[in-house]
Amino acid sequence: MTRLLLLLATVCAVAYGECPNIISKSAWSIKKTGCQTALKSPVPWVIFHHSDTPPCTSKDGCITRARNILDYHTGTQGWCDIGYNFLIGSDGTILEGRGWSKVGAHAKGFNSMSIGICFIGNFQNGLPSEAAINAAKSLIRCGVELKKIKVNYTVKGHKDVTSTSCPGDALYNNLKKWDRFMAKTGTLPYASLLCPGIMIPFLLLLSLSCMVIHGCPTIVTRAQWGGKNPSCRSRLNTPVPNVIIHHTEGAFCSSRSTCSAQVRNIQNYHMKTRGWCDIGYNFLIGEDGLVYEGRGWTSRGAHATSYNPISSGISFIGSFTNRAPNNAALNAARSLIACGVSKNVIRGSYALKGHRNVMSTSCPGNSLYKVIQRWPHFKP
Repeated sequence: MTRLLLLLATVCAVAYGECPNIISKSAWSIKKTGCQTALKSPVPWVIFHHSDTPPCTSKDGCITRARNILDYHTGTQGWCDIGYNFLIGSDGTILEGRGWSKVGAHAKGFNSMSIGICFIGNFQNGLPSEAAINAAKSLIRCGVELKKIKVNYTVKGHKDVTSTSCPGDALYNNLKKWDRFMAKTGTLPYASLLCPGIMIPFLLLLSLSCMVIHGCPTIVTRAQWGGKNPSCRSRLNTPVPNVIIHHTEGAFCSSRSTCSAQVRNIQNYHMKTRGWCDIGYNFLIGEDGLVYEGRGWTSRGAHATSYNPISSGISFIGSFTNRAPNNAALNAARSLIACGVSKNVIRGSYALKGHRNVMSTSCPGNSLYKVIQRWPHFKP
């Protein structure tokens, strides 16, 4: 029975994972550090912090902020490195601190059994951006996939393990709504599950919990972005074997209001100019880090001709010939794909393709295409 539980947990951990873009320590730090204490993996806890500093809203700004925190931790605090394992900016940028394999200095008494994730900013009265929260959840999924975080991990705020106001009241109240939050230390009562009358329901629950563990990004519904009703709808047979990546080749957007307006414009163009019965894509992604529902998981799209019945089409809002989308958008896309696998609407063995791989087109732009070529499951 123990082996069965471990097998199910392992399947749950590895089946759906996609790791977000992480800026390595060597890429942002100009200071040599000497911490070498190995962290025993997988850890049972993920502990959240805020830096209690001004926030950052760009890659360069977040690198500057991380360097300042590193200087404070090594210079003033006298630590051998930055205390956190990872840091996250308001734009969804993730920066490696001590990473997956080194013991942090962020929660005394818990450093050797946890990953410490810090949101850059002060979140006493306001929340991190949705892009930052999505990045954090994606990072946890990645840790589970890499077997750096236990499948049955627990989320905690810094204040749960030491006397502090960190990670700020607003952020802490948000964490309490997360699926794996537990203020007090505890373990799942596996021993009680040996009762035959409980075991089968538990196994079903464990299987279903895969979707909870791996989660889904924030998806702005059609109603929320102001979409028109479609004039037709064809059922998409799921799970689909392909995910096709596009760019809209229009204006960029970096806020919910501007992205919503852009999605409405795209729908109008597709319906009025192209004569389609709805917006062509299944989902669209803005550089605000949010996912915008198009035709959704179960309706056939109009984005790649012969591949429409056998794929889900995801389009990045903007033109990405000369530059790639920001980290917030890229992380949202990978999280969306993992979400689709967890919901069994995308096959676990799916093939990832660019629009140009299935039709004669430059879409999704040279810069974005170079990025997706490095993603798992890419098949030209």
